[in-house]
This record gives sequence, C-alpha cells and structure tokens, in this order.
Amino acid sequence: MQSESFTNHTVFEKLEQLKQSLLSENAKEKIGIENFSFFETAYLFINDRLKLTIPILVQETELASLASEIEAGTVQVNTYLGNNNAGHIANAINNFNSALNRIRSFPMPLSKGDFDFSKVIANFQKTVEEAYKTIEADNKKLQEDLKTIQEDLEEKNTQISTLQQQLANKEVEIQNVLNNYNTEFETIKTNNSSTFEAEKKKFNDNIEADRKTFIELIDTDKEAYKKEYEKQKSDLESQTAETIKGLQSKLEEAKKIVNIVGNVGVTGNYQKIAEQHKNSANFFRWVALGFMVIMSGLLIYSIIELSSADFNLYKSLVRILAASVLTYPAIYASRESTKHRNLETQNRNLELELASIGPFIELLPEAKKETIKEELVKKYFGQQTNIHSDTKDSNDDVSINGLEKILKAILPFIKK
Repeated sequence: MQSESFTNHTVFEKLEQLKQSLLSENAKEKIGIENFSFFETAYLFINDRLKLTIPILVQETELASLASEIEAGTVQVNTYLGNNNAGHIANAINNFNSALNRIRSFPMPLSKGDFDFSKVIANFQKTVEEAYKTIEADNKKLQEDLKTIQEDLEEKNTQISTLQQQLANKEVEIQNVLNNYNTEFETIKTNNSSTFEAEKKKFNDNIEADRKTFIELIDTDKEAYKKEYEKQKSDLESQTAETIKGLQSKLEEAKKIVNIVGNVGVTGNYQKIAEQHKNSANFFRWVALGFMVIMSGLLIYSIIELSSADFNLYKSLVRILAASVLTYPAIYASRESTKHRNLETQNRNLELELASIGPFIELLPEAKKETIKEELVKKYFGQQTNIHSDTKDSNDDVSINGLEKILKAILPFIKK
C-alpha cells in the first residue's frame, strides 16, 4: 500500500471521531471510569501502532476492516451516550477488541528477525528519487506544452484584436444606419401626423352626422312605440274585464261543486264507522272459526280413540263435553260477527244515501231543496228507532244457564 494512500485512509478519520466522542461532555461520568479507560487506552494504542506501521506492507482490506471496527465501536459509544443502554457498551468493547486484534498483526519496524529497516528506507529513497526524476520529466513536458499554449494564446489574442477592430467598424456602420432610420422616421411621423389629423376630423364629422340621424330615428320609434303601448294597454284592459267575468261564473260553479264535495265530507264518519264494524265482524268470524276448529279436533281425536285398544271412556267423555262447551263461545262469536256485519251494511247505506242527496237536489229550486232537507233531518237525525236489534234464531238455545248445566254434568267425571 502506498504511503500517500495510507496517510489519507479513513481509519485516521474514524480514530478522530472516536476521540471526539470520548472528549464529549459528561462522557466519562456516563460511561464509567473502567470502560472509559479501556476505550481511551484502545484509542491511544491503535493510534501509536498506526504511526509505527510500515505502510507498504499493509493491505488495503486489513486497514479497511480496522476502520470498520473502529467506526462500529464509535457508533455504539455514541448510542449509549444517547439512551444509556448498557448493551451498547458491551458491543463497543467487542468491536474495539476486534480492532486491537487486527492492529497487532500490522508490520512494525521493531522486530527480532532479519528485517533490515534501513535497507527498506534506502530502497524507499531510491524509489522516491526515481519518482522525482519521472516528475521532473513530466514537468519539462508540461513546460513545453505551456510554451505551445502561450504561443497559441498570442495568436488567439491577435485574432481577437482583429475581431475587435472589425466590431468597431461595424458599430460605426450601425450608428450611421440608425441615424438614417431616425431621420426617415421623423419625416414619416410628420407626414402621418397631418394625415391623421385630417382623418380624425373626417371621422368626427361622420360621427356627428350619424348621431343626429340616430336621434331622429329614436324620436320616430318612440312615438310609434307609445301608440303601440296605448293600443296594447286598451286590449289588455278589455281582456282582463272578460277574464274577471269568466272567473266569477266559474266561482259560482265552484261553489256548487263545493256543496257537493261537502256532502261527501259529512258522510265520511259513517264510512269510518262502517270500516270499524267490518274489522270487528272479521275478528269475531275468525274467533268463531278457531273455536270450531278446536271443537272439531277434539271430536275427531275422541272418535279415533274409540277404535284403539287403550280406549278410556272417562277421557273421551271429558273431551266430548269440552267440545260441547266450546259451542257457546263459537256461537257467541258468530252472533257478534253477524251483528257487526249488519251495522257495517247499515252505515254504508246511510253514507251512500247522504252522499247522493246533494247531487240529486242541487239543480232544484231553493224552496224545494229546503223542504227536502227538513224531511231528511227528521228521517236521519233523532227520529230513527233502534237501528239494530238482536234477532235470535230459534236454533240458538245456548245460554248461561245451559252452560252451567253442562259444567255441573262434567264435574263428577273430572273428580273421578
């Protein structure tokens, strides 16, 4: 390895970084006396050994490995100073031990073998002299090249002087052209100014003439528009009067229609009551149907049990009597359904009659309508007898007393 490369190697920069880390504030207190002494001694030992190392016998890879170990140890020390994690100190010690092992293998001038350091120095001096001769030859060649470049530079300076003279001549020519242009421009400007003033006056005269013509046209159109406006205003007033008459006639017709619609609104309560009775009739119908289904199920189960070997007379009799008891609520629900269905029909008929009366008598004279309304009031409001009377069929023999008799008949069998 050449001495210049050895001297400029990054290992010395890494050692300087380690030194700065150890000299930082509170480094000794944070690291501890023992570990700090180890790091400081390792730095001094590696630095001294590098100073005594023979550069030409050191390999680039060995020096790079040493620099890598020193850098890794320095990073661990700086990390410990930042977060106080003791593991980083252990890692730093391992890195510096590896660096110490590497630096011990570097060649040193102090040896007990046959190594002649003076001979090496003499050879190195010879090498330096040869290198100096080579540098001197190169220097001579560079001087010759410099002389050639100076001659070329003088020639270029001459060419530049010639170009400067040509540029001065061209500048004089350009100045003359500019003077001629300015003279011609002033002449053209004077001519154009007189022409512009003449055209300006002509344009102003045309504008003034057009302005007078435009004012005359505006006045003429204003009169025409005024007459047209008066005509349209008159037409609109006549059309508005006709429209008002039509609206008044439509208002009368609307009042008649409102009376008809009002009759339908009056009968709305009858329709609601009819819907309520309809829902009640449907409910009792399903209740009666449910009791009948249960009663039928009990009777069918009793009949099936009669044909089985495990027939029990008492159980069958109880089921039959229970099915008989269910006939009362079933008949009751059926009667309630019929009653509500009749009330629904009556309310719907009343709603239909009251809604139809208005349209039928609307076109009659007022006196006739008043008479009809009085008769209808007597008929529909306060003069009706009971709308619904419960009509019992001759077949409805179930009553409370009958139900009590059935229960009394069942109890002895249940107690057994």
